[in-house]
Amino acid sequence: MVIVQHILVLFLALGMPLWDWYEIPRLKASTEPRKKVLYYRKIVSALWICAFIAVVSTGLFTAFSIKLAPGEIRWLQSGAIALKVVEGIAVGMLIAIFLPAVFALRSPALRAKAAKAAKKLAFLLPSSREERRWWWLVCITAGVCEETIYRGFLLHYLHVHPFHLSLTSALVVSCLIFGVGHLYQGALGAVQTALIGFIFGVMFIVTGNLLLPIFVHAILDLRVLAMLPEGFESSVQPS
Repeated sequence: MVIVQHILVLFLALGMPLWDWYEIPRLKASTEPRKKVLYYRKIVSALWICAFIAVVSTGLFTAFSIKLAPGEIRWLQSGAIALKVVEGIAVGMLIAIFLPAVFALRSPALRAKAAKAAKKLAFLLPSSREERRWWWLVCITAGVCEETIYRGFLLHYLHVHPFHLSLTSALVVSCLIFGVGHLYQGALGAVQTALIGFIFGVMFIVTGNLLLPIFVHAILDLRVLAMLPEGFESSVQPS
């Protein structure tokens, strides 16, 4: 099982970015009407396979929960100043992420503005009715599988075996790998993803299980449906 874990980590750190480097240009260039749906299917399949391998190789309880040793990662212990700072950043980040989506539900003007802002990722984000239906499965899959892989599995792998990193170091490295896996969003997008991954990791460590980060992750991705109107892609295409 250890060899399987090594292979999975190698795929997460190198295989996923290389796969995106190959797939994303093909997705952008394709004239297939259902190209996004076909890509969503690949993403969903790949993530569930990786999550299955992560759970089987580490155990269900280990992958979905974490228990700190006495005195471990003290900066996240109750009452610590660093924890309060991180909590404040997390709350501020969540408000900044979700509040525009709530307003967009009531404002066509905001949705039109969001559609223009999403131009760079229009090749990936759901536009048609079928794509938007599939986006639900993509987001639920991302919430469950990515948290299982990058938080539950990867934190355990880096912290316990084979590197025995401190939990803080394991958290940082896992976030970097998470960010690299999203380089298709550009350098800034990868950095933002790594920072969000850090917040998810803190949620996991503080609560002791993956339920909260899974829920927030899925809702974070689903907000796209609130922000972008159906058929938005045609409004950002050059005329």
